[in-house]
Amino acid sequence: MITSIENDTLSLTFGAPWPLEDHAVFIKSKSLPEAEIVFDEDADTYTVRAPARFAPLMGLGTTAGERADLPLAGHLFDYQAWIVRTALNAKRFAIWSDCGTGKTPMQLEWARHVIHRTGGRILIIAPLAVIPQTIEEAVKFYPGGELRPARLETRDALEKWLAGGHEQIAITNPEKFIIGVIPDLRRLAGLVVDESSFLKSGGGKIKWNLIKSARGIEYKLSCTATPAPNDTMEYASQAAFLEKLRTEGEILWTYFARDPKTQAWRVKPHARDAFYRFMSSWSIYLRKPGAYGFADPFAGVPEPEIIETVVNPNVAQLRARDALLGVIQNGDLLPRERLGVTQRAKLSQLAKGFLYKRGEGAGEAERIDSLKPTVVGAKARRECADGKQVLIWCIFNEEARIVGEHLRGVPGIAQLHGGTPDEERLRILEDFRKGEIRVLVAKAEMLGYGLNFPFVEAMIFSGFDDSFERFYQAVRRAYRYGAKKRLRVHIPYVPGLEDHVWENILRKKNQWEDDTAACERAYASAMKKFNPAADALLEFE
Repeated sequence: MITSIENDTLSLTFGAPWPLEDHAVFIKSKSLPEAEIVFDEDADTYTVRAPARFAPLMGLGTTAGERADLPLAGHLFDYQAWIVRTALNAKRFAIWSDCGTGKTPMQLEWARHVIHRTGGRILIIAPLAVIPQTIEEAVKFYPGGELRPARLETRDALEKWLAGGHEQIAITNPEKFIIGVIPDLRRLAGLVVDESSFLKSGGGKIKWNLIKSARGIEYKLSCTATPAPNDTMEYASQAAFLEKLRTEGEILWTYFARDPKTQAWRVKPHARDAFYRFMSSWSIYLRKPGAYGFADPFAGVPEPEIIETVVNPNVAQLRARDALLGVIQNGDLLPRERLGVTQRAKLSQLAKGFLYKRGEGAGEAERIDSLKPTVVGAKARRECADGKQVLIWCIFNEEARIVGEHLRGVPGIAQLHGGTPDEERLRILEDFRKGEIRVLVAKAEMLGYGLNFPFVEAMIFSGFDDSFERFYQAVRRAYRYGAKKRLRVHIPYVPGLEDHVWENILRKKNQWEDDTAACERAYASAMKKFNPAADALLEFE
């Protein structure tokens, strides 16, 4: 057996004679998380190639690993430092880390080390609303200005920077890739994609143009919140972006099978260990640092206070509901579990005081008397009177208009909706951070990912749908490290119109918590067993 380590690649070449000792090593190499075997027919040899960091698993001692790296920044928590070190060693890595655990400090420190290692340039791709926040954190963590990303506001500016810009780190938004592939992206030493869950949207232009543009970049980092444990598209899309799979479908037929009852994809029982061994070689799934044995910096952050308020429907709403559904079984309305998406949306509109005649954005809305907007407005006024900044979440444009009408006279109120221009949206968010805006009304999909609002002390969900993920992401905008006071989350709902949706969210919450905890345990176990870098982990039970 001939062994060599070159450019962070471990090579083991096997040929005649083939003693039992070599055969044992060859068999052992098949259990490596990442490896390829090449057969040379002329030389009659097999060569196993794998990342050099796996050399200790083969009994070949330790490797240099971090080649003359800089010391890790002192502002990182212990788990953040460990993740950054692991991601640097892996070169292409996904950080699935819960809201508020500090993905931005991790990606910035990773970028600093890649620049130092390679002398090349780094591009960060982040949602438009997140860009100012990322630049602000770069200035805060690296006050010398050596890591302040240059903002590239147009595709032309991005292409010019890629072709020969002087700044070593820059930032732009993913919409720059909607037109097509950008071949010069290959000039980069490293690429960071923040809030990368958009990659799982099947067949989107941005997704595929980015994946194709980024092929071959040596260092890649993907950062997003922890996906659902069985979100196969999230795993597959990230693996494809990081070039860990030949196709997205490969992860499905290798590790997953369809549940015959629910048709959901589930990890095959016999493939569970192999799946998490594969995943832990290029990603980390972290919700609670304590699950991996690290210190918990969030222990002092108070849990949100969920305040449910029943808002009784009036006669007009009940009549509109009966006319809308129009189906009576045994004297009762159609069972709510059999309601379709359109019917559930209509009931949600009724609860909020209107009914679209055709669809949102497609026509006028008929107003229907409802007590709920009055309750929402009263709660917002009360929280403002106590000196709190308030976020009000809506799901319909007409709903936001009605809520705004019930907040007339409240100083420092602003609304974000689909028609708000980008420049105006960024100005509103900046004024909200400064405290000049005291009440912000917005849709969860506009603010629900990536933004940090630890100064918000009260939220009101005027609207919510069946997505627990959107609800969770919305709450986590303010419930995160740095929050000093307990977040008050108001949930006013109208029974008979919205209670079934709220109950569905609570059901999904319990299932999600059980599933994600199990996923985190499986990751921690796999990383301790198969990843040499995991030696830094403390005892995990």
